Amino acid sequence: LTERSDRVRTVFAFDCEGTALVPELLGKYWQKERQHAAEKSKAGSAAGASEFEEVLVKLVRLLANVAISPSAGPTLAASSAVAEPLLDMLGAKRISDSEELVLNVVAAITNLLFYDVPANLLFHEESKQLLCRLFRPLLLESYNVEALVETARALGNLSRHADARRCMASLRLDEILVILLDHDDRDLVFYSCGALVNLAADSECIPRLAGSTPAVQKLAKLLGDAPCNDPMLQLVAVKVLTNLSLDSRAAWPMEDMELVRGVLAQSIADSQEVGDDHERQQLIDLARHLQGRLPAAPDPPAAAWPAD
Repeated sequence: LTERSDRVRTVFAFDCEGTALVPELLGKYWQKERQHAAEKSKAGSAAGASEFEEVLVKLVRLLANVAISPSAGPTLAASSAVAEPLLDMLGAKRISDSEELVLNVVAAITNLLFYDVPANLLFHEESKQLLCRLFRPLLLESYNVEALVETARALGNLSRHADARRCMASLRLDEILVILLDHDDRDLVFYSCGALVNLAADSECIPRLAGSTPAVQKLAKLLGDAPCNDPMLQLVAVKVLTNLSLDSRAAWPMEDMELVRGVLAQSIADSQEVGDDHERQQLIDLARHLQGRLPAAPDPPAAAWPAD
C-alpha cells in the first residue's frame, strides 16, 4: 500500500505513528539478527537468511516506501534509530549472502538522501564518508543491476556535497561511474550520468575526469547511441560534457572535440526533426551552448607550393 499511495504513507507515518514504530522495530530486529548471526558463527553453522532477516527485509522495504513521503521522509532521516541500523546493515551484510536485504537498505538510504537538510543524519560528514566506502564494493563486486542502479542514485544525491565528491574521487568512484556509462541498462547509465553531472561541476574533480578517464569519449558515444525518443538521457549526457568544458585547465584532445562536435550537431538535428517539447528544447539549447564553447577546428594545412 505504501508503495503506491502518498496518502497511505502519510496516514501510516503520522496517524498510525509509523515514524516512531518502524525505527523501534528496526532496532529491535537488527539487534536480534546480530545476536543470531553471532551464535551461528560461534557454533560454526552454515550461513543463511534467518527469520529475523526476513522481518528486516519487510521493515526496511516499508521504511523505504514511507521515506518517499515529503512529510515523513525528513523526520525519518533525522532519526538515529533509522540511520544507525541502516548503516550497520550496509556494513555487515553482503549482497551475495543477503541480496534482498541489501537491496532494500540501499533503496531506503537513497530515498532518505533525497532530503538535503541539516537534520539529515546521513549527510553528516562521517556518514557521507562511510557511505562512499560502503558503496564502493557494491559498484565493483555486484552483478545485480538493481543494486548498481540504487547505488548510482545514492551517489547522485551524495555528490551534491563537496566533501562527498572529494571522498568519491579519492576512492576512485568517479572512474567506476565512467566505466558504467558502457552498461546496457538505461537507468544505470542515466543515474551514473546524474552523479557525474555533480562531479563535473567541481573544479577539483574535473581534471581527473577529463584527464585520467575516458569520460569525454564515453559521453560522446552515449550521446550518439542514445535513442532519439529518450531526450532525458541525451540531456544528462550533454550536461556532464558542458560541465567538463567549463574548466579551462582540462583541455580536451582535438579528436575528442571533433567527436563531441559531431554528435552534438546530430542530436540537435534529430531533436528538431522529431518535434518540439520542453525536454527537447532544453537539449537543443544546451547542445548549442556547448557547441559555442568548443574551440573552432583548426584550418587544414595549406598545400605545399610546387617546387620549380
